[in-house]
Amino acid sequence: MFGLGIVVAGLLYMSATPASAALECHAKTSPRINVRPTKSRIKYDFTKSKAQLNSVNVDTISPYGPRHKTSVSGLMSGSIQLKSNISFLHETQPYSGRGCVYLKAVNVRIHVEPTIFIAREFPKDGCMHTAILAHEFKHVEVDQRIVNKYINRIGTAITKFVDLKGHEYGPIRAERMSGLQAEVGNELNAVVREMNDLMNEERREKQQAIDNLEEYEAIGTRCKSVNKPRRR
Repeated sequence: MFGLGIVVAGLLYMSATPASAALECHAKTSPRINVRPTKSRIKYDFTKSKAQLNSVNVDTISPYGPRHKTSVSGLMSGSIQLKSNISFLHETQPYSGRGCVYLKAVNVRIHVEPTIFIAREFPKDGCMHTAILAHEFKHVEVDQRIVNKYINRIGTAITKFVDLKGHEYGPIRAERMSGLQAEVGNELNAVVREMNDLMNEERREKQQAIDNLEEYEAIGTRCKSVNKPRRR
């Protein structure tokens, strides 16, 4: 499950430039670019049956292929939610009808919210429960590594955009200022959206790599040997 929410903040007004001065667009400060991760504590649900877990839609594919009927013993349901907020400042010169638009800040938050499910058929003190839990922790760790990686990549992409596009726009006619803000906001949104798509694609690949045949077979073999009756 993936999420993306983007907001462009409304205009914030600065004091108008004095009538005696020619309007020049020079921001007093550089824009703040802040990309930060947040995460919820891992939630656990051991109440659902195998049949119920089988009905949950997951992003990975069983390594046994479509010809083999398999049941889900455990899964990690995690969402990476990306939210972006872009804000601007502007100033106007009433007597000339012209103004400036300045990029004030770009704030991006990437939030991870994992839940681990293990089928209730496996007792908490049993080998399979422990092995499945260890496997699902690997999925959680992948999400954390992906988020940490893309914090830097998203920040770099936004900085590159600002370096190329600039953060001071104008002077332009006052009636064009809202449109210019929307244009810059849309272009920044496209940068963030592209990085979000890349993050989701890499996440799918990394998560699928964990659900491999060797991993599944190793869990089964390990727990069979633990549960094997001892000779007397």
